[in-house]
Amino acid sequence: MFLVNYRHSNCEPLKSITQLPKDEAVKLAKKLYSENPCRGHNRFGLGFAEYYDDRIKMEQWLYEQFIAIGGEPQVKNPFYFTLCFSENLYENFNSGKVITISLTDIAIMDISFTLNDSMAKFYSADWKKPLLKDQLYEIMSEYEDNVEKFLISMQPKYLYVEAQLWTEKYFVY
Repeated sequence: MFLVNYRHSNCEPLKSITQLPKDEAVKLAKKLYSENPCRGHNRFGLGFAEYYDDRIKMEQWLYEQFIAIGGEPQVKNPFYFTLCFSENLYENFNSGKVITISLTDIAIMDISFTLNDSMAKFYSADWKKPLLKDQLYEIMSEYEDNVEKFLISMQPKYLYVEAQLWTEKYFVY
């Protein structure tokens, strides 16, 4: 199993816009939106300031939940991946670039998972708390440890499993 991070081909890899102060994030969002048009950057258009505020709230909640279930975050704002490849997200970034990391290389205390996009589900009635890696594996064991069967079983309610990586130590620059 592997994790996948998606980006537009003209954008820097493994960055989190919420690590920036709001004024810097707004400037960068405008730049990304105008220079690199794609569905993935629609969030950087009009209304980004409100989106930024909501994402900060959601990430604070994820951070607190991650600690509550035993996680040990090394950053306040996670880096987002999906469990396995998502054609939809790849196309959202104009079939840009992807970075993959083997899930087996990631320590249990460094990563959390949510069913579907955490930002999209944050205000949803069916929002579920994040899972640790062993909890995700336990759920997948019901599908003979077959990640493809597990991912198919979630559809159409959940399109993918989002992974939040709470450290930079797995990045090779």
